[in-house]
Amino acid sequence: MDTITTTSPDTAAPRDFAAALDACHDRAALGGLVVSRGGWAVASPARVPAGAGVPGASGALAAERGGTPSDDRRQEAFADELIGLHRRTLRGVLDGAVARLDGRVSEGSNLLNRQLVRGAVADVALALSEADDLRALPGSTPWRRWRIHRHLVDAGRTVLKLYGAGGFVAGGPGTVLYLAEVLGNTYLRPERPGSEAADD
Repeated sequence: MDTITTTSPDTAAPRDFAAALDACHDRAALGGLVVSRGGWAVASPARVPAGAGVPGASGALAAERGGTPSDDRRQEAFADELIGLHRRTLRGVLDGAVARLDGRVSEGSNLLNRQLVRGAVADVALALSEADDLRALPGSTPWRRWRIHRHLVDAGRTVLKLYGAGGFVAGGPGTVLYLAEVLGNTYLRPERPGSEAADD
């Protein structure tokens, strides 16, 4: 299982994320590169050597446009891989926040005992559980994947509040959640008009 480091304010987290993303490409395209329906490919610079650096990725990801979109089977396999990567990334950020807050005391009370903190942790944990439930349903669709992605993005914004300003330092937890959001927006956005309601 891919592990995303999110606790150090350096380039380790983006590099770990890029390696995990390359592994997603490997599993979906057997050592190749999955190109989105819009013609974009995003991976590590080793995979996309002619690509431009992805803003905010500390040089760990590159993107290029103009390739032939991958076939539907690879698109779907990669979409599932990306959702799994986003979920694991969010879980790592949540675990890091809980560990960080567990060692902090304010006014004689552990910060994890604060009602607002417990509520935020519970909200993120619920989003992770709901993502698992939706992924387990048979007959996955682009709209369902998009719905999961958007819920994970919202949960990521919630968990970053637990880090305060530290969540937004270069290479920190905000970086990898941002990269997961960019990838989802690139690869998961449904290309045809539709409704989430039709997928329920």
